[in-house]
Amino acid sequence: MRQSSHHFFLLTIMTLVLMSATAIAAEVDTKSHRPLIAKIRPSVMTIRVSGRDGDAIGLGTGFVIDSTGLIATNFHVIDEGRPFTIETAAGKQLQVLSVEASNRVSDLVLLRVDPGNETLTAIEFAAPNSCEQGTRVLAFGNPLGLEGSVVEGIVSAQREVDGRPLLQLAMPVEPGNSGGPLVDLDGRVHGIINMKSAIDVNLGFAIPIDQLVTLRDNPNPISFDRWVRLGKMNEERWTTLLGADWQQRNGRITARGLGSGFGGRALCLLKSDLPKQPFEVSVAVHLDDEAGAAGLVFHSDGHDRHYGFYPSGGRLRLTCFLGPSVYSWQVIEEVDSEYYLPNQWNQLKVRVDNARIQCFVNGHLVIESTDTQLTEGQVGLAKFRDTKPEFKRFDVGTELPNEVMSESAQKWLTQLADLPVGIYALGAEQIKGLGESSEESSRELLRRAAMLELQAKQFRQVASDVQQMATIQRLSKLAETNADERLLQGALLIAALDNPDIDIEAYKDRIDEMVGEVRVDLPVDATSVQKRASLHRYLFDENGFHGSRSEYYHPANSHLNRVIDDREGLPITMSILYMELAQRLGLRTEGVGLPGHFVVKHVIDENESQLIDVFDRGKLLTRDEAADIVVQQTRRPLRDDDLRGSTSTEILTRVLNNLLGIAGNGKDAEALLRYTEALVAINPEVTNFRMMRAQLRGITGRHTAAREELNWLLENDPPDLDRELVERMRAALPSLGE
Repeated sequence: MRQSSHHFFLLTIMTLVLMSATAIAAEVDTKSHRPLIAKIRPSVMTIRVSGRDGDAIGLGTGFVIDSTGLIATNFHVIDEGRPFTIETAAGKQLQVLSVEASNRVSDLVLLRVDPGNETLTAIEFAAPNSCEQGTRVLAFGNPLGLEGSVVEGIVSAQREVDGRPLLQLAMPVEPGNSGGPLVDLDGRVHGIINMKSAIDVNLGFAIPIDQLVTLRDNPNPISFDRWVRLGKMNEERWTTLLGADWQQRNGRITARGLGSGFGGRALCLLKSDLPKQPFEVSVAVHLDDEAGAAGLVFHSDGHDRHYGFYPSGGRLRLTCFLGPSVYSWQVIEEVDSEYYLPNQWNQLKVRVDNARIQCFVNGHLVIESTDTQLTEGQVGLAKFRDTKPEFKRFDVGTELPNEVMSESAQKWLTQLADLPVGIYALGAEQIKGLGESSEESSRELLRRAAMLELQAKQFRQVASDVQQMATIQRLSKLAETNADERLLQGALLIAALDNPDIDIEAYKDRIDEMVGEVRVDLPVDATSVQKRASLHRYLFDENGFHGSRSEYYHPANSHLNRVIDDREGLPITMSILYMELAQRLGLRTEGVGLPGHFVVKHVIDENESQLIDVFDRGKLLTRDEAADIVVQQTRRPLRDDDLRGSTSTEILTRVLNNLLGIAGNGKDAEALLRYTEALVAINPEVTNFRMMRAQLRGITGRHTAAREELNWLLENDPPDLDRELVERMRAALPSLGE
């Protein structure tokens, strides 16, 4: 009954929303505004924004201000660095060429699009400051996802909100209205819809048009490719050819769309020099569809000539491409292999020397050829047809190791009891015999199925623990790492807890590359302040690193590799990146863990230091501004201890605590345990972390491991231990035989 009431309530709400939208449209129509709406609507654009993981996270509005292809909207609609698309009222998607001008303070942005065959009609601007109180206006947009909506209201006042002049509107405004035009009954635009009121549903605000005029007259164009930074390939490392959309995120490379080569071929080639022959190149590949094809290329001339080794249609193929057409394509050898795992990750490797080519899958040789039509060139990746492959762990070297299982692991696995087999061999007579006691037989079969399902869950759990163990072990040895490397190593290892495939060394190399890019314009005798200014210009102006606001609680914000890839993160991970770059530039910095907000202290000399809010694009903070942050977070004054530099362990612990909070909100016990294991690894002396680990091991069914932790606590008896509680927890665990 409760569920039915809940559904009825939701349906009622949706009905009221739709009735409201219909009533608004009807009211507008009855006032004979149809010609005006028909005139303005073709100039109104729909803007769709994608998030960290490629999912849709926002819908906004824009409008044409110049028929050559200039679109106005709010800065917050497109969000910084996010991929977005622009559609006409007729649903035609326009190619975005650049962000022509932007100002995050005024929340305005101008976008340049290629009209193509479309005829764009600009909306006429009203004269600056001509919007008087009581002016009747129409707002166009996509409120609550209801695209192409129009609502009528009046300008009720001109206000200052947080120091910004805004038009106060007596009309309902919703998030999808943001960026839409506010026009008078003569069809002139007076403002850009900016936000709804938190006080009243029929109250909204718009940015006066004169601010848009100022922005238009002072462009600061950035190409769309440079603006949309999420998942971009590192152009210093890779060259993409023959089309397709290649992206790199989280240590993985993906490719989408048809390439322009025959068969939909597209290439992604490594720029760096190769070792002398013999050499090896390897990658792990996962196909979305076994009918597709994707894998390694080598001896590429950077155009159409290269070898390829890849799975295709479930078989393994070595090919030679000698030109752009199908007639220059040769299949040298194609084989079936028991070692290839359909629908799984497969490790491909090619060994090349002067006289032969050897191709491996998952450590096993499957093809050997003496073909020598091509003898030199670049290595990289290829995709064919409409395949949507994923690649990870790309590597090149003189001799790359095969992935083999250790002797101890092999011995342990052979001791596992074999699962029951042969059930599919049951014939009709056997089924008939079981059917004589159908209820009892079914009950017993279901009991056995439940046992197997539980066992499968336990196997997956052990597999996850085994995969994480190497990372946990490395975290436990951080104290033995060079002090200058400890923070970066620890932050990347924390990211590896959730992303075990990331290439930690590659991200360390990327940090060094970034430092090299900062140094390009630095004089040899640059002062500490000059170096800081160059670092800020590189991070915030040239590359758009910024604090993540629209997806603040996304776990990626706590993963340093994603902060580097996506150019956004939390205050603490942004600060870690800043400090690592600063250290390599010769700047002395410290992480300062203000309550609720992490900042960086630049120690200029013994008598001078500067607080920096990296989350807020490197804003230089005064002590009073830091004190305001503390008051906002704790309702107490700033203390000297609040400005103390944090140790690497304290910083990493804070990162893990942030992840714990996200996992706790999501009720993800497995993630909670991962982060707690890491907390114990870097804080082995903290009793509370060990208690939490024991509890989470028990909750997730790891009873033996939980008992081991509790026994350790009782044997070592730390001074703050509640022995009675530990003994109760141990007694509550199932017996080993259960």
